[in-house]
Amino acid sequence: MASRHFRNKLVFLLIGVVLVAQLATVAVVQFATERSVRSKLGDDLELGERVWQRFHENRGNQLLESVLVLADDYGFKAAVASGDAATMASALDNQASRIGADRALLLAPDGHWLAGGATPAAAAALAGMLQQAQTAGSAQSVVVLDGKLYQFALVPVQAPSLVAWVALGSQITDAYARDFRTLTSLDASFLQAEGARTQVFASSLPSEGRAALAALPSASTEGAQVRNVALDERHYFSMSRELPSNGGAPVRLALQGSLDEAMAPFAALRNRVLLLSALAGLVALLVAWLVARSVSKPVAELARAARRIARGDYSQPIDPKGRDEFADLGHAFDGMQQGIAQREERILFQAGHDSLTGLPNRALALDALESAIAVEGSSRAVLMVDLDRFKEINDTLGHVFGDRVLDEAGKRLRQAVRGGDLVARLGGDEFLVLLEDVQSGQALLRAQELLAALREPLDLVSTRINLDASIGMALYPEHGDSAETLLRRADIALYDVKQSRQGVAVYESGRDEVHLRQLQLMGDLRHAIVGGQLSLQFQPKVEIASGRVLHAEALVRWTHAALGPIRPDEFIPLAERSGFIHELTRFVLENSLAQAARWRESGLDLGIAVNLSAIDLMDADLPDFVFDCLQRHAIPPERLILELTESALMRDVNYAVRMLHRLRAIGIRLAIDDFGTGYSSLAQLKRMPVDEIKIDKSFVMQMTEDSDDAVIVRSTIELGHNMGLRVIAEGVESQGSLSLLEKLGCDMAQGFFLSPPLDGLALAAWAAEFSAAKAAVAIADIRA
Repeated sequence: MASRHFRNKLVFLLIGVVLVAQLATVAVVQFATERSVRSKLGDDLELGERVWQRFHENRGNQLLESVLVLADDYGFKAAVASGDAATMASALDNQASRIGADRALLLAPDGHWLAGGATPAAAAALAGMLQQAQTAGSAQSVVVLDGKLYQFALVPVQAPSLVAWVALGSQITDAYARDFRTLTSLDASFLQAEGARTQVFASSLPSEGRAALAALPSASTEGAQVRNVALDERHYFSMSRELPSNGGAPVRLALQGSLDEAMAPFAALRNRVLLLSALAGLVALLVAWLVARSVSKPVAELARAARRIARGDYSQPIDPKGRDEFADLGHAFDGMQQGIAQREERILFQAGHDSLTGLPNRALALDALESAIAVEGSSRAVLMVDLDRFKEINDTLGHVFGDRVLDEAGKRLRQAVRGGDLVARLGGDEFLVLLEDVQSGQALLRAQELLAALREPLDLVSTRINLDASIGMALYPEHGDSAETLLRRADIALYDVKQSRQGVAVYESGRDEVHLRQLQLMGDLRHAIVGGQLSLQFQPKVEIASGRVLHAEALVRWTHAALGPIRPDEFIPLAERSGFIHELTRFVLENSLAQAARWRESGLDLGIAVNLSAIDLMDADLPDFVFDCLQRHAIPPERLILELTESALMRDVNYAVRMLHRLRAIGIRLAIDDFGTGYSSLAQLKRMPVDEIKIDKSFVMQMTEDSDDAVIVRSTIELGHNMGLRVIAEGVESQGSLSLLEKLGCDMAQGFFLSPPLDGLALAAWAAEFSAAKAAVAIADIRA
C-alpha cells in the first residue's frame, strides 16, 4: 500500500513537472520566436544593406569600366578633339547600347553640354560629379534627371590633354529593385523627400505598398536605425541610408523586410508545439507509471556504467535488459560510450594530422623527423614544398577550389614517394617531405620527380589548371643534426629557389648567415629612420641640348650602426617584403622635398625625382600624403617627378592607371623608369598618364659598342617623342654615349659621366660649377 502511495505520488509529481515544463516551453518558444524573428529581420536588413552596397558598387564599376573604354578609344578621342559631332554622338549611342546604359552625355572641359542623348540642361545635373572628377580623376554618383533616378559614371577624355568629359548613366528602375529582392528577399525602394512630399523613383513593393510609402512623412524614411513601418495594413521592418549624390535633396535607399511574412511559418510551428506538448503529457503519464514500477535497479546499473566511463574505461559494453525506457537509456549510454571512444581516437588523430588533406601536421612531422635522425648511420633528405601562385588561385577561383587543389597536391605527393617516406602539410600551401635513406644526388633526382608530378595538369570538375611548385632541400647529416636546423635550412633553400625560379634547390653552406643578416636588416630597418641612419643623395639630370641642370633624382642610402653601408638593392627588396616600404617612401618624399625647398631658398630651382615601389601603388593614402607634403614645403607640384618601373605598372594595369590619374590630378609629373625591361605593350603604355620615360641603363651603357643597343635607344627616343613624352637616358658613362644621345635627339641624360650621386650641399656646388663651365664654353664659342 505504501509502495502504491509512493508510486502515485511519483506519478503525479512527474506529470506535474512535465506539464509545467511543457507550458513553460510553449510560452518561451512563443516569446523567443517573436524576439528571434524581429532580431533576425533586423540583422537581415543590415546584411541586405551591405549586399546592396556590393551590388551597387559592382554596377557602378561596370559603368566606370565601360566609360573608361569609351574615353580611351582613339577614334572617339579624335572625334572629340576635332569637334566631329556626328561621330561623337554615334560613339556615345553605340557604347550606351552595348552595355545597356540609358543615358550617354559628353561635356566640354568647362562642363557645358556637347553631345549625347540628353538635353543640355542635363549637364547642370552633373555639375557636382564634374567637380569631384576634376579632383579624383573620375566620379560615380546617383543623379535625378527628368524626374528619374540614374546611376552615372564620369571620366575625362585626354588627347593627350583634357578635351572633354564623358558620362554614362543607367536608370534605377523597379526591375533593378526586384533583382535585389530576388537576391536578398528584401524589398528595396529608392526615394527622395522634399518637404512634405516623398517621391518614389523605383521599388519592389506592390503598388499599394509603394503608394503608402510615398504618403509617409519624410521623417519616417530618414535615419539608419531599424524601425517598424505599416504600409497598406502590412507590417515591415525598415531602414534607410542616404545614397551618394551631388546637389539637390538627398536620395535614399529604403530596405523593407516583411514582418508578416517572417512570422507566418511560426504560427504553424506554434500549433505543432502545442500538439506535441499534449502528446508529451500523455506519454509522460505512461513513462511516469513505468518509472515508478521499476526505477532503482536500472538506475543503479547506469550509475555504475557512468562512473566507469568517467574513469576512461570504455572496454565493457552496456547490455541493458528489457525493452523499457531505461533499456533505451542503457543503449544510449552504450552508444555514448562508443561515441566518446571514437571521438577520443579521432581527436588524437586530428592532433597530429591536417584536417583538410589527412596528412601529418607540423607537430607530428617534427616528431617523425626527430625520430628518424635519432637512428645512427641513417641519411635523410628534408624537402620543403611550396605551391607557386597559390594565392592567385585562391583569389581568382575561391577558397573552396583552393582547398581542392591542396588536397590534390597532397595526394600527388603521397603517390610519388616511397613507402617509408613521410609527407606532411605544414600549413597554407606548404608541405614537407621526408625521404628515407637517400644520398645527395639521389635526393635531388627524387625531388625533381616530385616536382614533375606536381606540374602535371590538374583536372578538377569545373576547370583545368597547371600547378607549379618550388622545393628547398636540406640533407641529414650534411646540413644539420637537429630537426629544427634541417627545417630552417630547407626553408632557406626554398626561399632561394623562389628567387631564382629553378624549381629545386639544395641548401648551400653559409646561407644561414645570409638569412640571419636579412632578418636582422628587416628588423633594424624599422629603427633606421628614428636612429638617423638613413640619408639621401641626389644625382642630377642634365638637359642635353642646353646643358642645363633641370632635375635631381633622390636616392636613399643606409649606413647601419654595426654593419656599415647597406646597398639599396639589398635593403629595398627587404623593405618591400617586410611592409616597411610605405614608411621608407614617405621618408624619401618628405626629406627630398625639404631639400628642394632649401635649394629654392638659395636660388637653385631643381625638379626632384622620387622612385615609387609597386607596393606604393597599393597605398590608397599616397596621393593625399604627396599633396600635403608639397603644401608643407611650398614646392610647386610640377617640380615633383614620381618614377615607377614598367614591371610595377604591369602588375595590375587597371589599378595602376587609376592611381596614376589620382597622382596626376595633383599636378605632379610621372615617369616610367627602366623603360624597355618591363615587357609592356603600346596599348598599355598609351593608357598611362605619364610625362617622361627613362631608358634603362642596360641599353645605354653599351650602345656605342653594340649596334643592337643603339637601335633600341634610337627607337625608344622616337617612340617617346611621337607620344609627346620627354626621354631621359640613365647610365651615361662616357662622352661618346652623351654625344650619341645628343645626335639621336634624347632630351636629358643622367649618369656618372656627368656626376655621381651627391648630398644636398655638394649637388648645389656641383650645379653651380657645372653651369659656370657650360657658360664659359658658350662664351668661348661665341668669341671664336
